[in-house]
Amino acid sequence: QPNIYHKEQGMGRLAGKKALVTGAGQGIGEAIALAFGKEGASVFVSDLNGEKAAEVAQRIVSEGGDAQPVVLDVTSEAAWNEFSATFEGALNILVHNAGIEWVVPIEDIELSDWRRVMAVNVEGVFLGCQKMLDALKQGGADNEAGASVVVISSIAGQIGYPDQAAYNTSKAAVKHLSRTMAIEFAAKGYNIRVNSIHPGAIDTPMLREAMEGWAEHKIFGTTDMDVVRREVAALHPINKIGRPRDIAYGVVYLASDESRFVTGTELTIDGGWTAR
Repeated sequence: QPNIYHKEQGMGRLAGKKALVTGAGQGIGEAIALAFGKEGASVFVSDLNGEKAAEVAQRIVSEGGDAQPVVLDVTSEAAWNEFSATFEGALNILVHNAGIEWVVPIEDIELSDWRRVMAVNVEGVFLGCQKMLDALKQGGADNEAGASVVVISSIAGQIGYPDQAAYNTSKAAVKHLSRTMAIEFAAKGYNIRVNSIHPGAIDTPMLREAMEGWAEHKIFGTTDMDVVRREVAALHPINKIGRPRDIAYGVVYLASDESRFVTGTELTIDGGWTAR
């Protein structure tokens, strides 16, 4: 067996692997795609926004990596069918990062908005794993460590938080879906590992939109965005908001052969928020 903990000089931790990252046009997904490119993976940079996907893919290529932009609506079964039908060969890594947040008091949530959150955050994960399963099986046959699916959940799927019932519920759902798929794939001998990552507050466009909602509804007793940001940082014992690359490093580990014995688990990266 090769020594997976000591790569040859010049080889990345994901060298030779083919990866698909959803929602990779900005924020955490962008950081994951860039980290994958630096670590030697061939990256399919997928996003609903084709321009953003192309920009991230071009950056990976400009830094010496291999990437291809893909326009993909994760809520569309037809879109997943089309992508999987044209996908060639094995898929070693699938990262479900695409997601939306909805900051609205529960009494004001429209059913259509609730369903939209579930469609993106939950059904997108289900559809992606189902439609790419054959490619993942091939990826799992490539080496003893198997293929890796990483689902970006949230600490909102572990603890309650006001005015985001739809988002919290969706993130709890994909946490359990990840565990279920890990057990099912193992039971069937597919050699596909599935794990979820649970970020705290990470400095992304999504967080900034959420903070605007928290300010609007005075979750912290004020509409002052500077105060809201300080309060959000203070929710973490280390008193700071995370960066997208903090999550990307965790995803690289779970996507690599280093985590060959890790499946069905939850990696929390939250500055200590849930440790209180």
